[in-house]
Amino acid sequence: QIVGQQGGQQPKYAFLSIRQTSNKAGDKYVSIGDVQKAIVPPRNPELVPKKYLHDGQVPQSLMRHLRWIMQKDLLGQDVFLIGPPGPLRRTIAMMYLELTEKEAEYISLSRDTTETDLKQRREIREGTAFHIDQCAVRAATEGRILILEGIEKAERNVLPVLNNLLENREMQLDDGRFLMAADRYDKLLKDHSEEELKSWKIVR
Repeated sequence: QIVGQQGGQQPKYAFLSIRQTSNKAGDKYVSIGDVQKAIVPPRNPELVPKKYLHDGQVPQSLMRHLRWIMQKDLLGQDVFLIGPPGPLRRTIAMMYLELTEKEAEYISLSRDTTETDLKQRREIREGTAFHIDQCAVRAATEGRILILEGIEKAERNVLPVLNNLLENREMQLDDGRFLMAADRYDKLLKDHSEEELKSWKIVR
């Protein structure tokens, strides 16, 4: 948070702190500096990262990153963290998810990662084939945060799938379903019933 900069001087930053508040209705909020976000209770608390904040003792250098991520989150935008090798980027992401009580899906990308690892894996049980949703699909359908680590290692055949998911918020699944962005799905609901969209295998 730049509070003053003159001439060639280095920018000065205000001291940032994390504050958690609630109103009379019981709604919870978390603030970093002047940025505030409402906390939505998770449906699956076991999927919320734990023990990354260390009782709220967060260095100021990381606090500025957390504040920036909260701003992006409030705008409904994705976040791309760039930095040197090591766990710092993942730690910052996990800190934010713990702070805001958001459920996470995680995958570490490598040259061996395929479309199946992101979308659906086919399994056979008692002679019958099933498609099991993987991390990207679960995140999209359950409203969780998808953490993609090592995106620079992704092979070319995986990049179109990621790009379509991140840019267009859509994905064609092997079981015939089609994941569609929430805003486009809601527009279709104005002219079609939810049963119709379900029969077309369109998933919000």
